[in-house]
Amino acid sequence: MTISPQQATEALIDIERAQRRAFVLRGYEVGAPYFLLWGLVWLVGYGLTDLYPARAGWTWVILSLGGAFGGYLIDRAATAKGLVAQDGWRYLAALGAIFAFMFLTFAIMQPRESAQFGAFPALLVALLYVLAGIWMGARWVFAGIIVGGLTIAGYGLLHEHFNLWMAVVGGGTLISTGFWFRKA
Repeated sequence: MTISPQQATEALIDIERAQRRAFVLRGYEVGAPYFLLWGLVWLVGYGLTDLYPARAGWTWVILSLGGAFGGYLIDRAATAKGLVAQDGWRYLAALGAIFAFMFLTFAIMQPRESAQFGAFPALLVALLYVLAGIWMGARWVFAGIIVGGLTIAGYGLLHEHFNLWMAVVGGGTLISTGFWFRKA
């Protein structure tokens, strides 16, 4: 049986679509545990910042290091399962660059209040999710828009309780997104 050039072209297009869909679904599968992990970090970090603002700096240092280590372990597990073809050092290097950028931005801009300190990393994360989604799938974009929108809403409407807002709504959004990604 021979196929026409039109049928061959259609078959190749179908194969390309299937490959793209598999890539997107793999990205959701790989991303889900990170959303769950960092959602918990946000829940605890912003919550403790609201309860103990004087200890916020050390709270975030400890939680960020714990989150980085947890993410490294997630990355190693994904590599061992063959879900990704990389080592955990890339994850740690990316986090190091992000943390350095935030630290240097805080040093230059010198935010004056807790809500400003808390809003910037959340907005940066929202941007990173949107940028990732441009390549990895619409759910990433949607997650970034939701996190960014909720951050702005909390900053503007609940300024006095911004950290509590981010603990519940920000952390909750990341956790919910992690479960949503797992069902993709």
